[in-house]
Amino acid sequence: MRLLTSLSELRLTAKTPHGEVPYWSKVSTVSAKDILSYCNKKYFDNLCQVGCPNYSSKWSCPPYSPAYKDFSKNYQKLCVVLLGLDMSSLDYIKQDYLKIKAANSILKSRIDKVLRACKDDDEKYISTGSCRLCKPCHKKLNEPCAHPDIRTFSYEALGVNVSSMVHDIFGIDLLWYAKGSLPLYTCVVAGLLSNQMMLDDRIIAKIKEFR
Repeated sequence: MRLLTSLSELRLTAKTPHGEVPYWSKVSTVSAKDILSYCNKKYFDNLCQVGCPNYSSKWSCPPYSPAYKDFSKNYQKLCVVLLGLDMSSLDYIKQDYLKIKAANSILKSRIDKVLRACKDDDEKYISTGSCRLCKPCHKKLNEPCAHPDIRTFSYEALGVNVSSMVHDIFGIDLLWYAKGSLPLYTCVVAGLLSNQMMLDDRIIAKIKEFR
């Protein structure tokens, strides 16, 4: 199923200590309710429990994260933001796992800055991974969350099948690194729940600022 959306695409460059690295962005606003068809909270909670060390050790992760249906219930729109980088742009790095690490550093830092800068008080930010506001998370100290009002959750923690969602919205597949097999590109995906108009334009303008 391909969702009917308006799609904006950008080609950008990131300034790094080793020079400028090209990357790309795709932005699209959909109905927040359309994402419900990609949700299976129990299934993804089980995956986290089996395969992720953050399970039950961070307040932003299962089993403490809410279901997308509850998290998004007061919002009409979801602006899905994807940043991607072709791994050939990092050929100056010799080891594959260091290429992935560098790509994630470039992409995650930018998407986090963009969405936090765009977010208004009446909006919610869906992050690319578990919340990184506190190190360590206060859950590991057996203490309450220090920032419950601005704590972020990932799509996966909310029970959303990100791979299927991205394929239907943007027409591309998410690729993953496996030892001995470097993907052609890597991506990070975040989002902003809102009831405001012109979400795409606001986020695209901010993306251009964080080159």
